[in-house]
Amino acid sequence: MGPQAVITAAQRKELQKALKRQLVSRISLLKIVSAWIITLPVSAFLAALFYFVLRGMMLP
Repeated sequence: MGPQAVITAAQRKELQKALKRQLVSRISLLKIVSAWIITLPVSAFLAALFYFVLRGMMLP
């Protein structure tokens, strides 16, 4: 058998911190994407609603 890589406790702790930072950024990215997916259709609907309400007010 070949030599095994030995990881110290400090190296293990740094690795866990790096992995945690990576996971946090993925969660943040998912929140941003989901906010855009929700916000864009809602704002388009409200814009259309305001347009038709104002258009209806202007008709004789």
